[in-house]
Amino acid sequence: MTKSTFNKQPSLFPKMVVFDLDYTLWPTWIDCTGGPPYSYDESANCIINPYGESLGFFPYSAAMIAIIKSFPDTKLAIASRTTTPDWARKAIGLLRIPELGNTTLAENVDYLEIYPGSKLNHFRSLSEKSGIPCHEMLFFDDEHRNKEVTKLGVHFVKVNTQTGITPFQFENALHTYVANAGKKQFSIKDYFK
Repeated sequence: MTKSTFNKQPSLFPKMVVFDLDYTLWPTWIDCTGGPPYSYDESANCIINPYGESLGFFPYSAAMIAIIKSFPDTKLAIASRTTTPDWARKAIGLLRIPELGNTTLAENVDYLEIYPGSKLNHFRSLSEKSGIPCHEMLFFDDEHRNKEVTKLGVHFVKVNTQTGITPFQFENALHTYVANAGKKQFSIKDYFK
């Protein structure tokens, strides 16, 4: 999966692409595993805990991260409501993006919001820290309840928990973002009126 695999290049890119972790970039809830310490298995690009449980990316996650990093002026963020934020941070500090010189996911993320609670709080914080308005953000998440972020103007994409984000869904989301970018969106200030 590369930018050249797009049927048509988007004419506009989001200022920030945000991913949930569980059942979005990887196929499990990290807080339902036995947790660290983790060891990294380079041959499978996964982490393994002392109980023999492994955790790796969905098939297209790493390539998608690499494509986003090639977008001009687009930041990458994680917004996860896990109850085990330390476990998630350790996992993203070990999982690699082969297409980006085998650097870790953590090395390629500009902003992290990993803690329990509403995704509204995650996105308010992302906007405040980055200076990027929520209506210029594209968010991939597996839980329908997190669509609440559209109240802030965020462009939400529901992810299939069995496949993760597919190349077709990713390209479609970028084109839908472009199509909706000119429409009236809410800002954080509008939400607090």
